[in-house]
Amino acid sequence: MSGTILIVDDLATNRIVLKVKLATTPYRVVQAGTAREALRLAMDDAPDLILANARLGGQSAEPFLRALRRIEPLAHVPIILIQSEDDATERLTLLLAGADEVLGRPVSERLLLARLRNLLRQRNAEEELIGQISGTPGFAEAQAPLALPGKVTLYGSDRAAARALRAQLGEGTPHRLSCLVLDDGPPPASQDIFVIHLALAQAEEGLRLLADLKAATDTRHSPVLVLLEADAAPLAVTLLDMGADDVLFAPVAREELGQRLARHLARKRRNEALRAHLRSGLEAALRDPLTGAYNRRYALPWLERQIARLALGRKSLAVMVADLDFFKQVNDRHGHAAGDAVLVAVTERLRAHLRAGDLLARIGGEEFLIALPDTTRLEAQEVAERLCHAVRATPVTVPGARAPIPVTLSLGVTVAAPRPGLAPPTTQGLLEEADHALFAAKARGRNQARFCTRSAA
Repeated sequence: MSGTILIVDDLATNRIVLKVKLATTPYRVVQAGTAREALRLAMDDAPDLILANARLGGQSAEPFLRALRRIEPLAHVPIILIQSEDDATERLTLLLAGADEVLGRPVSERLLLARLRNLLRQRNAEEELIGQISGTPGFAEAQAPLALPGKVTLYGSDRAAARALRAQLGEGTPHRLSCLVLDDGPPPASQDIFVIHLALAQAEEGLRLLADLKAATDTRHSPVLVLLEADAAPLAVTLLDMGADDVLFAPVAREELGQRLARHLARKRRNEALRAHLRSGLEAALRDPLTGAYNRRYALPWLERQIARLALGRKSLAVMVADLDFFKQVNDRHGHAAGDAVLVAVTERLRAHLRAGDLLARIGGEEFLIALPDTTRLEAQEVAERLCHAVRATPVTVPGARAPIPVTLSLGVTVAAPRPGLAPPTTQGLLEEADHALFAAKARGRNQARFCTRSAA
């Protein structure tokens, strides 16, 4: 099943009509005849969407909405309410209470289904982010974002129409508003949300603009609201299915437009916080927590990608395995805290002498993997000697130690070059070559770099 929809209505005939409208969809339908029954069903098994009458038990569904939103698992479940007749004042009250959409009867089946698909798509995208975080060990719950004003771009058929839309939002709006014409081109950078005002004459430009906004990297996560004039109302289904986050029909009250902007901006901020939290968690999973260098989980796939590039004729790839000399003695004489301080200091010195595109990873207790793309043997030799000198030249100052601790580094180096007509080298093979060279550096007295004799010239 694609999801569960809970229908809530006092009248069985209304529930049956709605269930028939959903008969061609893949959704499982659950029914409740009262607000109390609906709350019980929703708490037992949270639905993916709730479709309810705007009046339950002879009164407004506002208390039902507020009760739902106080239940944590139901706080962001999409809710569509259906009014017996269009009432702008009641609609605003219900939107403020937590409804995502309020439709008036008679409800167009095509529009209803488009609204369902639209809201479920938004909810599923958010659930996917939440699932990626909660399903990954070590990921803490993201903090709720602050409700800050947003940057809103208003599109009109001409300057006057855009300015009229800005005036409709009112001087008291907390948001920063920009006005553009439909064919003005790219919007200002870092916009939070877009409002497009369309009449039928601007249908082609409006559809193209929506497609461009949803395809562009900078704007694909920014909500788009479309305000339709009466002659453009048939475009609503197409717009919703193309990715518009909301469709409104003019005229719309200033307060309702402001409330819808606030709701979509809040959802965008939640999703931004989730994505940032996910990136942060992934970054932490790929880095050594002590030194901040990448770990083996990141380094090996990275190395495989660089090896694959050799087949494209790129310059050779230098791979180094570095090991701190006599590191056990540092721990034995000065303690593990001093050993940790040495590792951190050495990492900083190594990083300072590498390029932005080079790899530095801690792959063992005192062992590091260094890889230099597009680097010849001669260039690799110069870098290796520079790294050894950088570590050797300045002993590490450790709190509590009588004197700075001298540290030296041994390096094993191998270079992989393009080999037309031959199989590319393997990650394991390069690491073994670098390890053999490291053993040679240790055997020859440490504090030096040695090349693998099988390295390409």
